[in-house]
Amino acid sequence: MSGAAFQPRWQHYVLLREERLRQFWLNHFARGERSVLFVLGCGFDPRMCLGLQLVLAAGGTGTRDVLGLELREGAASPSLTHEGLISRNWAELQALVHGRGKISVRPIEFWSAEGRRLSSQSARDLFSSAVSFAEYTDLVLDISAMPRSIYFPLLARILYFLDHAPPSPTPPVNLHVLVAEDPALDAGIQEEGIDKEAEFMASFGGGFDHEATQTPRVWIPLMGEHRTTQFDRIRERVNPGEVCPVLPSPSRNPRRGDDIIIEYQRVLFDELHLDPKEFLYASEQNPFEVYRQLRTAVLHYGEVFKLLGGCKVALSTLSSKLMSLGALLVAYELKPNFDIGVAHIECQGYTIKSDETNPELVGLWLSGECYGAH
Repeated sequence: MSGAAFQPRWQHYVLLREERLRQFWLNHFARGERSVLFVLGCGFDPRMCLGLQLVLAAGGTGTRDVLGLELREGAASPSLTHEGLISRNWAELQALVHGRGKISVRPIEFWSAEGRRLSSQSARDLFSSAVSFAEYTDLVLDISAMPRSIYFPLLARILYFLDHAPPSPTPPVNLHVLVAEDPALDAGIQEEGIDKEAEFMASFGGGFDHEATQTPRVWIPLMGEHRTTQFDRIRERVNPGEVCPVLPSPSRNPRRGDDIIIEYQRVLFDELHLDPKEFLYASEQNPFEVYRQLRTAVLHYGEVFKLLGGCKVALSTLSSKLMSLGALLVAYELKPNFDIGVAHIECQGYTIKSDETNPELVGLWLSGECYGAH
């Protein structure tokens, strides 16, 4: 399918920050009763409750239920060393929700009994149908304390259920995503015990497991600091013929893109012999610009390799959560018509250097009343 055959789904979008985000929720709840299901990850990240705090502070009538995801990384996970931070966050959550709605917890298993990694499958299967949130007017997914392997398949599955919900006289469920964005803190959260091999996330295989085909492979990694090992192992798994790195620019730190290039100089220039003119640049703080850039690139490669029967495109997110969301939207929108996958490598757990954070609360409205039917 050519790029002219269909318009970008999120060509027009809702992206709000800080005061405008706070005002949005005040106005949203002032228009009538709203029943909200708020889904978040329960962990050590100091940003875990910031989005919930903002939504609850907006007042309004209706239920304010919270579903906390218990991330079971395993008994040997380095994340367990931050048990004090986890307990502090959980106590804050309970205090916030008290008297406003019910709190429930669902485990997300990272390992099977046989020692096979299944975190992305567990997240994908958290909800079985749109019935799970049919009683709510608004579903809020806060990914601030979730790893990519969780929020990628979870958000994709929620979008799928909402897109394929049976016709109803009631307005569609609104899907919101919240992120307490702090690239400096993200860079300070270290992945420990990186897996030896990268894999493709659940629902985003992209046909890369069909080894017999000679279809050209394109890899578009979103670059971030301190991920050189992950970069090398994902590259080995994808085995690309073409590589198109994406750098954050503009960004909070104007030199961030340059610093990343310096860190990856060996592999980008000495091994891959890339031309800097071939790099893509996308705003660190606008996932919809990342979406637009990546979408254009994927369609371009589809046209370039059309005479060869097309190509397979692998996306990888070694970047901030906001940029990663742009990649997720592209992969979700295009996968019915393209061989597009998300290659990812997981770890045993995480350590955090400091729980000091200077976050910016960002909200995306991805589906619902403001978009009409899809």
